[in-house]
Amino acid sequence: MTDPARDEERRALERRAFGKDGSGLSEAEAARLTELRREDAARREPVPDPGASLEAPALFPGSVAPIPEPAQIPGALDGTRPMTPGVAVAASTPGLAPSAVADSASEGPATPEKTPRTPIGRLRAEISAWLATGRWKRPRYLIGGLVALLLVGVLIGVAIPRPPESGLALRSGEAERRDKVAAHADFDPGSVALLARSDHALLWYATQSRGDLVCAIIDVTGAPPQQNCLPRRAIRDRPIDVSSQSKPGADGVVTGDQGAVSLSGAGAPMGYLQHWSSTVNPDPGLSPEETEIWKRVTSENGFRATMIAGRMSGIPIWIGYRDQGDLCLVVEDGETYKVCGQQLAGSPPSRLGADESPPSLALDLPATAEHVAYRLEYWTGFTSYLVITANPDPQPTPPFGLKPAA
Repeated sequence: MTDPARDEERRALERRAFGKDGSGLSEAEAARLTELRREDAARREPVPDPGASLEAPALFPGSVAPIPEPAQIPGALDGTRPMTPGVAVAASTPGLAPSAVADSASEGPATPEKTPRTPIGRLRAEISAWLATGRWKRPRYLIGGLVALLLVGVLIGVAIPRPPESGLALRSGEAERRDKVAAHADFDPGSVALLARSDHALLWYATQSRGDLVCAIIDVTGAPPQQNCLPRRAIRDRPIDVSSQSKPGADGVVTGDQGAVSLSGAGAPMGYLQHWSSTVNPDPGLSPEETEIWKRVTSENGFRATMIAGRMSGIPIWIGYRDQGDLCLVVEDGETYKVCGQQLAGSPPSRLGADESPPSLALDLPATAEHVAYRLEYWTGFTSYLVITANPDPQPTPPFGLKPAA
């Protein structure tokens, strides 16, 4: 039988602990609420008696078992012996000895034996008691819980393994081309990835020296792969350019493909690829022999434009232009002499000043049986011009921008 006072006390504590407008409980009140709820749960769960069965077996399906007549207990009906609950059960239960029931009844009502709690059970009880106090509603606990959840999320994000650097999914036949590109140079194993494709070429990304060098490789159908590599830290300033160009046709049409590889802020490779074609015609004043040299120099060096900057002893001096401001000075004099560099922007140099800037390109040619030694200097900036010096001083004046020692 339940105690109304205990039920009212339990409900009052529950309203204060879990109600919307509850004020929370102290530790003693939380412990009291846990005790009242445990007693209420124990009262609601019936404890079966393993020694007796109150159900009478049926004789056959559909029949009703007869109610046995109460047994005559000496002294129980005449008032000389009080009838205890155990005796009453024995009187209505056939086959049960009254002495056995009396002994069990004298021991008092049976109570469920308490089993020891596991560590997890004790922890759950402590957490429940703390939640019942309502302290978790305080701002410091709410903010601390949010910070803890954020920290757990960050740790999970860091612990999740990131996929390796990879590019586009390969189509039919591209796996074989990737293997050829990988065998073309000493790339890091597994670093070759496809970044861009077109109808004419594929742009690949790879690394060398355990990722310290980043390479861009352009693979044009029917031509050997062309590559360009730079240190990883240098790619933050400018992307890696790589190009492939065909030989000029009979109609002067030159086609080519150009790609560039850069890195995102997270270090992931990015690339673009474009195909171009242009009509390049040589200077109409060139002789047939010089026209053939022009075609060969343009094709072998991948120049977008080629022109004659001057002549020395009848030998043409070629200037070829590439992308991103690259240019080269080329002379074919029994063998090929070439120097390449970047165009320098600025004011035109003055050969009379001591602080003049150096030339963009400088090339020394040795003396031969047909001509003397020459020094070629090509200047760019405000204007472009070529300076040819015959028999240059073997000990020329100090380099540009420096003054002679005292």
